[in-house]
Amino acid sequence: MLDARLLPLRSDRAVLRSMRPSDASAYASGAADPTVRRYAHLPEPEYTEASVIALIKGAIGEGLERGDLAVLTIADPATDAFSGSLVLFGASKGSVEVGFWVHPDHRGKGVAVGALAVAVEFARRSGFTRLTARTVPENQASQRVLERTGFVQGETTRDVAPSGQEVALMHYLLDLEPITLFPLQTERLRLRLHQHADAPALQHIYSRPDVARYLLDEPWSETEAARQLGARMMKTGLNSTSAALALVIEHKGEVIGDVQLWLTNIERRVAEIGWVIDPAYGGRGLATEAVRTVLTLGFDQGDLHRIAAQMDARNEASARLAQRAGMQREAHLRQDWWSKGEWTDTLIYGVLATDVSPGSPR
Repeated sequence: MLDARLLPLRSDRAVLRSMRPSDASAYASGAADPTVRRYAHLPEPEYTEASVIALIKGAIGEGLERGDLAVLTIADPATDAFSGSLVLFGASKGSVEVGFWVHPDHRGKGVAVGALAVAVEFARRSGFTRLTARTVPENQASQRVLERTGFVQGETTRDVAPSGQEVALMHYLLDLEPITLFPLQTERLRLRLHQHADAPALQHIYSRPDVARYLLDEPWSETEAARQLGARMMKTGLNSTSAALALVIEHKGEVIGDVQLWLTNIERRVAEIGWVIDPAYGGRGLATEAVRTVLTLGFDQGDLHRIAAQMDARNEASARLAQRAGMQREAHLRQDWWSKGEWTDTLIYGVLATDVSPGSPR
């Protein structure tokens, strides 16, 4: 079933979230657009602000609560403004269908591709292994979006669209790789995917001045913590739409930090790693244990060639951690990065798949 607890999810291009009454006016105006009317085959012949609010409070809200229907807002990641609509429906035997349309004021910005990529991760994290879509042959824009997101075109048949009309529809299919690796259990730690419930614990860590000092971000506010969690929850694996993995680090049931691994060159399988640990848990080797585990995962499961770590050169604790995790210091770049009002130096550490026992101490 569709897991509403995962919402909102975000990427740089789009946010997927539950619909709100404040979206109703923009939804109604977008649904009246001639292109949307022609291609989206919406169930209702006309929408008004009042009718959309009634749907949000009724069928839309009920479907999301049941987990068999998700009529979601595509929102602008910078302003949270309504940019379009995406619906997931027809869940059956691990498969769910997706449909989408973009408000005319937001076309040409990559919104549809961004939203569909987010929908892929929403479906994966909800436990689905297949995503399907249908579009009319005339809607070439929709076909391009589906193909750019990895969907494979199938047969064209005559089917009944959501509008009730019988039309020719092109079928598309995307197989989703199931999430089976997580949580990971080490000797003392549990590494798992992020959840919205982690926001308070991670805000507590990232808002500490001694933690934020050497990071590019300012100390997290409550709003920033929620935004960051929505982005981290998209990062479910190097072969996911985000090409990144973000894991919470737990010790004895407590969130003590997180670690991220992301591809910087997809074709050549080169990645970068970053981590943040609550200083209250320092000195016990817990951070080293987490980083070694993710490095090993990257090489063994991600088929990586190289993993690098970059850090503020003043961050001696992080440099020592990289060395303990088996990474080699490769460069010291002088005043190469302008951060928080000053030029800073950068240290670069790296490890290769061909190194002896990558991820283990030297």
